Amino acid sequence: MTTVVLITCTKNKHKGTHKAEYLYSKSSNFVKYLESAKLLANSHDIYIISALHKLVPLDMEVEWYDYTLKDRSDEENDAWGKNVAEQLEKLYDFKDTQFIVLADDDYCSALKPYLLNVEMPLKGVGCGSGGYNQLDYYVNDFMQERNK
Repeated sequence: MTTVVLITCTKNKHKGTHKAEYLYSKSSNFVKYLESAKLLANSHDIYIISALHKLVPLDMEVEWYDYTLKDRSDEENDAWGKNVAEQLEKLYDFKDTQFIVLADDDYCSALKPYLLNVEMPLKGVGCGSGGYNQLDYYVNDFMQERNK
C-alpha cells in the first residue's frame, strides 16, 4: 500500500515566489510536519494542501499568498475537498493508498468525506505545539508497525 502525506499550508510564508517546500518553511509547524512526513512517506508522495492552490507538490513554484479555508463557507470548503480528492485520484489508486493528513480541523473536515484509508492524527488536537506530541506518538507507532 502506498502512503501519501498531505501537509497543511501555513499562514507564515516567505515573501516572493519559491518552491513550495521553501515557501512554507518560514513556519515552524510546517517544518515539523514536513520532517514527520518524510519519515512516513517517500518525498514524491508528500503534498501540501493549499486553500488557494489545492494539491501542491513540494517542488512546485508558488507565489506568496494570504488565503485560508477559515475564510470560506462550508460549501466552498466541501468543494475544495472534493477538488483535492479528484486531483489525488488522477495520481493514486484509492483502494491501495493510505492517506495521512497533517492539518487542522478545517482541512481534515473538507477532505474526510472524499478519501478512503485516511488517518488524521492532528484532527481535534490542532496544529502547533499541542499537536507536536500527538504527531510524535503517531510517527513512532507508524514506524514500529512498518518495521514489523
